[in-house]
Amino acid sequence: MTHSPRHVRLGTRGSPLARWQAHWVADALRTHHADLTTELIVIRTTGDQNRQDPLPQIGGKGLFVKEIEEALLRQEIDLAVHSMKDVPTTLPAELHLAAVPPRDDVRDAFVGREGLSLREAPGAWRIGTSSLRRRSQLLAFQRSLHVQDIRGNVDTRLRKMRQGEVDGIVVAAAGMVRLGLQAEITEYLPIEVMLPAAGQGALGLETRAGDWLDALLRPLHDAPTASAVTAERAFLHHLGGGCTVPIAALARCQDSVLHLQGFVSTPDGRQSLRQEVEGPVHMAAQLGERLAVQMRTHGAGAILAGFPEP
Repeated sequence: MTHSPRHVRLGTRGSPLARWQAHWVADALRTHHADLTTELIVIRTTGDQNRQDPLPQIGGKGLFVKEIEEALLRQEIDLAVHSMKDVPTTLPAELHLAAVPPRDDVRDAFVGREGLSLREAPGAWRIGTSSLRRRSQLLAFQRSLHVQDIRGNVDTRLRKMRQGEVDGIVVAAAGMVRLGLQAEITEYLPIEVMLPAAGQGALGLETRAGDWLDALLRPLHDAPTASAVTAERAFLHHLGGGCTVPIAALARCQDSVLHLQGFVSTPDGRQSLRQEVEGPVHMAAQLGERLAVQMRTHGAGAILAGFPEP
């Protein structure tokens, strides 16, 4: 398929949040390259089409990415815009992450009925989340909570809460803010309570390796965010966890030093391990691997052994 080399087709999921993110990238591209034109192409992913089954049962977060990557490989789009936490740690050989823009808030947010915080929540409250990572940390924080699986985009989850299906939901703070829904947030959960998913709050801009578009994406790239996300994804990759295991990771860069925290748990939150490492920013991937090895030797292997292979 031929197209003008100064016209960029951005592939995205169809949710309001995914569209917002793709529009943000398109606007940023045109800001830096005034002669560009952009077009959003919405692609329905398996993860969006199946809203009933729990994610771990149907193949994990990669289901939000696969069809978009296939469109990229077929040259039906030029650029895929992903939420970084949905991107598998192994990409197809012909594709790569050309840019990672500056990260937004990494934290999770709690939206509670009647504006109650998690600490104020009555013991039997039903909290909705489709994430095993969130489930395990919620139960570790407050054993009496009833955690229910809830799927759908942010608006759908908020509606289900208002209709009484659950008493509260846990969602990524960045998504709420991007959608202008920050007034709905009851509290921002501190990372001591809820360590985020690897890549949370960051976007990943994926292209065909060596494509003409890579050079145009450089002004959108943020090196500290990319280093942090690289460390988190390396930790996830070497620990061997996907969507079927409660794993969390957060890296932060300060000058030339990168600090990485990792977490792994059983789904009920009764057994968990959280550790950290730090080292030079330029060794981000090695630090992720080092923390994974360190945590395996301190008991993560035994926790992971209780799970089937992803």
